[in-house]
Amino acid sequence: MMQVQQAAGHYTAHPLIHGFPGKSSTHGAFGWSSLWLLDDGTRRVLVDAGQPAYIPLIHESLERLGLTTADITDVLLTHMHWDHVANFTMFQNAVTWVGMKELAWAAEQPAGTKFIPDLHVQELMRRTERVERIRPGQEVLPGIHAIAAPGHTPHHLAFFTERAEQSLIFAGDSVKNIHELATARVDSTMDEDASVRTIDRLRSLLTDTSAALLPGHDVGLRIVDGEVQRLQEQRAQISFFADALSPESDRSIG
Repeated sequence: MMQVQQAAGHYTAHPLIHGFPGKSSTHGAFGWSSLWLLDDGTRRVLVDAGQPAYIPLIHESLERLGLTTADITDVLLTHMHWDHVANFTMFQNAVTWVGMKELAWAAEQPAGTKFIPDLHVQELMRRTERVERIRPGQEVLPGIHAIAAPGHTPHHLAFFTERAEQSLIFAGDSVKNIHELATARVDSTMDEDASVRTIDRLRSLLTDTSAALLPGHDVGLRIVDGEVQRLQEQRAQISFFADALSPESDRSIG
């Protein structure tokens, strides 16, 4: 499991849940998104909040680090899709940071709009405390900068920090997986041209800073001699009940 270690005054990056680049035409979006925690000893910053099925996994991952949901100080949201937003309410002491224009756009969408969690958007709009609205270019938290990354949604944000042993780009769904970073061919985007431009900018930043890019639905990525590589093997533990008499059948990937 990739973990970026902490130097003095720097963040340690912990992968709480690695995203998985899967699709289902019969059951809708997988929603297996990436969740990362940045910890500098004072702040514990969660990048995206995950989907409802992640709730027990989040508790388990935090427990392994000696933490609880009450220890999270900040939640950064890359965009307003259900699999990145849904659990923000479980971090009772955290400030939730959301793009000003992204939230306003989501609030304008009619109920039932694809991937928009209506009730969560309403709750973010309703709260007058512990919700902060941010803009691209802003240093949201010490050493963590918001970057405009439109395409997948109109006002999607990425986050960049050099306050770790290795510079890190949290791309959200502006780059969902290794295929998108390598080819700039994007699946599920509201503006394909904008997505391609975003990927080009993030690739340049990735190369210029020797960073790791943490995509929305994959393990960490890097570029080595022009080739996009995963930082570790992609894996998903999957099982199902194939028939009436057989026990659970392992169909793990990786």
